[in-house]
Amino acid sequence: MTTECTLAALNRLDREDYEAVQQMLDTCTAVLLDPALWIWMIGLTLLCMLVGALIGWPRGRFWAGLLWGALLGPIGWLIVGFSKPNLPECPECGHRNARSAKVCRGCGVDLRRAGQRSQRSLTRGQSAGKGW
Repeated sequence: MTTECTLAALNRLDREDYEAVQQMLDTCTAVLLDPALWIWMIGLTLLCMLVGALIGWPRGRFWAGLLWGALLGPIGWLIVGFSKPNLPECPECGHRNARSAKVCRGCGVDLRRAGQRSQRSLTRGQSAGKGW
């Protein structure tokens, strides 16, 4: 008699028959250790990681996308997709730009010069046009 590893077979199993219990354990262990199952599982995990990283990359959350994609799959994609972007803001207009950007895509200001200005000079520049 061949044993299958299903819940129905487990319900039908006579728990007093130790040979049948051992045969069921051996069958279920063989199913769980099947290399084809592990190849599919690892492949799907890598695919979920890749999609999560691709969703997180333009938002500045590459590693978070990779991690959430690996842990939760499509639910992790939603978490990364709806999370706050981790990109630096322009000090002039507040537009989010890539870390390697030299010029703001929103207002065109040079980000390196704007980042070097102190808070005092920014405040003074804003009030310069509002004279008496």
